[in-house]
Parts: sequence; C-alpha cells; structure tokens
Amino acid sequence: MDKDSWIDFVAGWIGGCAGLLVGQPMDTIKVRQQTMTKMSSVSFLVRIFKYEGVRGFYKGMGFPLLAAGTLNSLFFGVYGNSLRWLSEGKARPSPADVMLAGCAGGVAQLFVACPVDLVKIKMQIQVESPREDGRGGSSSNRYRGPTACLQHMYKKGGVAGCYTGFNTMFFRDVPSFGLYMLLYEAFVTELSGPNRYTSHEAVILSGGLAGVISWATILPLDVIKSRIQADCTSSPQYKNAWDCVLKSYKADGVRVFTRGFWMMSVRAFPANGAILLGYVTSLNMMRTLVGTPGQDPQAEAVFV
Repeated sequence: MDKDSWIDFVAGWIGGCAGLLVGQPMDTIKVRQQTMTKMSSVSFLVRIFKYEGVRGFYKGMGFPLLAAGTLNSLFFGVYGNSLRWLSEGKARPSPADVMLAGCAGGVAQLFVACPVDLVKIKMQIQVESPREDGRGGSSSNRYRGPTACLQHMYKKGGVAGCYTGFNTMFFRDVPSFGLYMLLYEAFVTELSGPNRYTSHEAVILSGGLAGVISWATILPLDVIKSRIQADCTSSPQYKNAWDCVLKSYKADGVRVFTRGFWMMSVRAFPANGAILLGYVTSLNMMRTLVGTPGQDPQAEAVFV
C-alpha cells in the first residue's frame, strides 16, 4: 500500500455514516416485512409511526451508526488499495480488477458486519404492538439497547452466537459487493463522458442504480439471513439456512423470498447514492489536501 492508502479508509467511514442516516428508516420496514407478518410497506410505515413514533424507524441504529463507519472504512479501504494493486502498471483497471477488489472489500467488512446486522435486526423486530409480530406475540426478549442485546447473544451462544447467519451473509455479501462496484464503475464511466468529469449527480445516480441492482440479485439470501438472525435464541425455529429455506417456502410459498423488494429498492437508491457521494467527495478532498502526486481528483471519481 502507498503512503496515502489510509485515505480510502477515512473516506469509506464518512460515506458509510452518510448512507446509514439516509437508509435506516426504510431498512427497518424491510426487515419487519421479511421477518414478521404479511403486511405492505405502507401498512408497516403507518403502524410504526402510530405505535412507536419517529424513533421507531431508527430502532437499532445506535450500534450500526458506530459500526457503519468501520464497515465502510474496511470495505472501501480494502477495495481502493486492492484495485490499485491489481491494476498496477495498467492505464486503467479492468472490469475483472474492479470485481475482484469489490469481493475483497466484501470479505474484509464481513467480520464486523455480521454481529452488527444481528444486533440491528434483533432491535428492529422489537415492537410496541403485540399483534404486529407474525409469531403471535411480542418479541420474546426485550433489550434495553444494542450493548445489552450483544451481551445476551454472547451469553447464549458465545462468539458463535454473535455470528449467527455468518455463512448466509458470506454468500450474500462477497459476490454482491463485487457486482456493486462493477456496476457503479460502469455507470459512472458512461455518465462521465469522454472528458472523465464526474458530477455529484452522476455519482449519486450511479451509486443508487448499482445499489438497487446488486441488492435485487441477492434479496432471497437477505430474506433467509434476516429470518435466521431474527430467530428466537432460546427455542430456534430454524436449524440452519437450508432448513429456513424449506420452512419459509412451505409456510409462505416462493413469494416469501422477494419480501421487502420495494422497500429495499426505495432504500437502496438514496442510501447507496449517499454512500458513494460521501466516499468520492471526501476521497477527492483529502487527496487534494495531502497533494497526492499524479492523481486528478475528478478522474479519481470514476475509478477510485
């Protein structure tokens, strides 16, 4: 790694926080759709606001907000440095370089992302209206906050308990992060034109489209992951991911694997647009400030 490799990590942290602030309310609705009773996005939105107020949309956000910077710092830091290493000596990174670098970033963030997602989901499914829970009652555990939730998971299952759903997350995250960056680079290159000037609008549009498409490809895995992580720790309903697939299909049919699609789409576009805009903007600002030689900030917005 070169002497300015840290810049990718800092820029990733800024982008991650921006994306979480934008996308958390819609993520809460998506998770409840995937793990609770059959209800539309609008119905969940109304019920959350009615019983829990605005704060209900941000349940479970405290822990992810602290971790979002770390997650995206790891992802973009590894992605940026891997891309430079893979494309060293080339005039321009190849699509394969971008895909591999994205996958590497996906692996790097996974070890922090799994316990963060677990705590986030446990907090998000805590409801104030008992009948809202598709399992016939309110959540079996009531956590005072993210720290108490994580402590409970560790007490029940040790380190392994804190990594519930890790295997499913691996197959969800690693290829999807590679596809995500490949799509982003393709879109932003197309929009930037021959002069390689990339506007903020192009970054937001490219990031949003890349987020929606990459999420759509792995939504069934996201549903299974959410259900496994939302499962009761004392008397789990699912033995493993495959058991979750079979039981979910038997109970709700094939459509269960597309639950939360519209809310995912509505969330993914602005959230990923904010992430990429925060990342690219801060990356270019820091590179200008430190005077990284031989790099054009506008050009760097295309292949970061």
